[in-house]
Amino acid sequence: MRGKSASAGLPVLLIGIIAAAMFLMPGSSCLAAGKVIIKPLFTAQWRVDSNYFLAEDNEREAFTYLYQPGIDLGYRTDRTKLLFHYTLNAYYFEDRGGDLLPGQRSADDDDYIGHTLTFTGRHRATDRLLIGLDDSFYKTRDPAETDPLGNTVDQRKYYINRLTPLIFYDLSPRWTVGLRYRNTILDYTEDDNEDAHEDRGIFNLMYNLSRTSSLDLEYQRWKRYYDELTSDYTSDQIDLIFRKTFKYAALELGGGYHERDFDDPQHEKIETLNWIASILFQENPEDLEEQEKEPRSYLRLTTERNFNDQGTGDKYYTATTFAVNAGRIFFEKIKTDLNGYYQISDYERTYGLNPGGVLEKRKDKTYHVSLDLGYILTEWLTFTVTGGYKDRDSNLSGYDYVDKYFLVRLDFGLDLGRKGEGD
Repeated sequence: MRGKSASAGLPVLLIGIIAAAMFLMPGSSCLAAGKVIIKPLFTAQWRVDSNYFLAEDNEREAFTYLYQPGIDLGYRTDRTKLLFHYTLNAYYFEDRGGDLLPGQRSADDDDYIGHTLTFTGRHRATDRLLIGLDDSFYKTRDPAETDPLGNTVDQRKYYINRLTPLIFYDLSPRWTVGLRYRNTILDYTEDDNEDAHEDRGIFNLMYNLSRTSSLDLEYQRWKRYYDELTSDYTSDQIDLIFRKTFKYAALELGGGYHERDFDDPQHEKIETLNWIASILFQENPEDLEEQEKEPRSYLRLTTERNFNDQGTGDKYYTATTFAVNAGRIFFEKIKTDLNGYYQISDYERTYGLNPGGVLEKRKDKTYHVSLDLGYILTEWLTFTVTGGYKDRDSNLSGYDYVDKYFLVRLDFGLDLGRKGEGD
């Protein structure tokens, strides 16, 4: 693979942590004008899945026990923001499916210790210049972290690191130009899956129509490399995005063109018209990143269309998604959240046999709905129960699955930080 191991991103992350620590050191003069965030975290969770491996046949029930100690650290001023989040994710599984059939494996073998680390740094160096650095590192079995439009059920363990330095400059009160570079490294811990590496450049030219609305012309170009048989590719994507905020809502409408060229001459280029549209109903939606407490109520509707990025085995498709997320806190104590998701995955060149034995191009429809019911015991302790249902319906044999799950979770988070002078 033309890249480094996923652990190569850790030194950059550690630099950010050290920088944050310098701000947070007792007696530091930096603390006087800003807010310090120190928040120990702990989550304990039990979950049961009716179909842990998401198989079409021979479903296996499994229990999952999760223990997550962690911490949030941060420092904020009017010009600087440094945020660090870490959790250790200890997963233990109990297979409840009885005797193993030939070719099956037990969920008991999936125990592992995972990690989640994220760092966000922003500094307004001048009235016009904003610089920043984002980094995220995951060790997990959750395939969703490899691609937001993913459709795989592969639960093999991997590391993934995304590093994004950025710079934005205000040319005038109305015009802003931005440049970001994102390096992504995907490294599976076992040798039976391909690793990948991606280099992406993102350019933005933004025009502020008013204080609450803007137009954003965004161009992205990225190269993705695989270390074995999957063809490397280059993607070019250009979008025009309109954003508007109201007192109780935020609107985003965008669309454009995406073209992908493959290094393997046997693969023709693929192209699509892509879009994203979302509307959020919530008080003060323009300050989402700065809000410290969950909103009393919210509703978000989203639809998106684009190619998937991670396509091991040259399995690429156009994904069209629809999502709804809603929640409300009743009586200051009872917290409810509803999440629904629907995705159509229309594959470009993946073929198979349908139940009638006819060769067809693959097309999947995936549904996922969950309902959370939580009770806020104190400001730092919440108890939650969740029920969920996942269903994938494919036109080809072997890709359908249904999973029904239920979990109980206890979340602890105690804010030990303090506000700076003048707050």
